[in-house]
Amino acid sequence: MAKITHVKTQRQIKLIGKNGTAMATLVSLSKHAVGVNSPRSAQIGTELELEFEIPAFQYFTTLNLLGVVTHRHNTEQGVYLTIEFDSPSVQVQKSIEDFIDYKTRLSEMGKRF
Repeated sequence: MAKITHVKTQRQIKLIGKNGTAMATLVSLSKHAVGVNSPRSAQIGTELELEFEIPAFQYFTTLNLLGVVTHRHNTEQGVYLTIEFDSPSVQVQKSIEDFIDYKTRLSEMGKRF
């Protein structure tokens, strides 16, 4: 079975740009990028600071990352953005991996019952 590299989720995320801040919904997470539904748009190439919390290593961990918008399209919920991380630390990558493993275990347990 192939290792899962990204998961769907529904968590709050703060997007901080040069022209303002927006609270958005984190809907997809991988070691390299996030997918978010945002009330505010951003152009491809826009640099954003990302702040969100995930359960990792049995504790809630706040992650602060820099990223660049690589995709955008309009949705019923606002604007969907893909934001690729700019050089996340090893610790951040390990925290994300642990969260992905956690979500995968939950999904597998749900399939058994």
